[in-house]
Amino acid sequence: MNQRAIWDAIWSKPGHQEWDPLSEQIYLTLLRECGSPAGLKILEAGSGSGRISLRLACNGANVILVDYSEKAILLAQKAFKAKDCSAEFILADITELPLADQSVDISWNSGVLEHFSTSQQIEVLKEMKRVTKQGGKIISFNPNARCLPYRVGKYVAEITGSWPYGIENPVTTLSAICEKAGIRLEKEYSIALVESLDFLCFVPNSGYVRSAMETFLKSLSKEEMELFPGYLLVSVMLC
Repeated sequence: MNQRAIWDAIWSKPGHQEWDPLSEQIYLTLLRECGSPAGLKILEAGSGSGRISLRLACNGANVILVDYSEKAILLAQKAFKAKDCSAEFILADITELPLADQSVDISWNSGVLEHFSTSQQIEVLKEMKRVTKQGGKIISFNPNARCLPYRVGKYVAEITGSWPYGIENPVTTLSAICEKAGIRLEKEYSIALVESLDFLCFVPNSGYVRSAMETFLKSLSKEEMELFPGYLLVSVMLC
């Protein structure tokens, strides 16, 4: 099954509009990096269910959702309609965005680049840069290769044939990709450490260990928590 078919199958299943702790982490990070979304034109390049863009739209952003999966676009359209929120929905490949140069304030994605080859990642970032206004930001969230719970869960799922997401290459940094795409990487940091424990569901009989790890992590101070790499690497780029 190719990547597009895999994602069409994923987006055909129910439950993708549920607001979970990971969605909250991503949303709060976007607010921290971009400020209030009200009045901003924000592109999600590889939008999937669109639930975070929906939250941005409900708080005043003008959002554009681009995905190559028709199932994903239809899912997002249905969710926006249910909330009486408007958006622009585009069925397209994000390596060739059908948008004008410097037409958005912010472009972002989450859980997207890791499914592309290095050359495709460069093309995606070049396109995101092209459509983002000078002085705007590009923000990309990608699985962190240094996050142990995620890596263990993914490893077990792959060797047992239960990994549902196809090709997925976690990253340590986007610095080389940004350099080749001609983009200035401002900073990188990780988020969602506790949420990474969800991947232990792929490990048989891991319930006790997961519970113990969660209790331990939640007992830590913010400073201690930052000693451990989180599930998502946040890469903030300037245009």
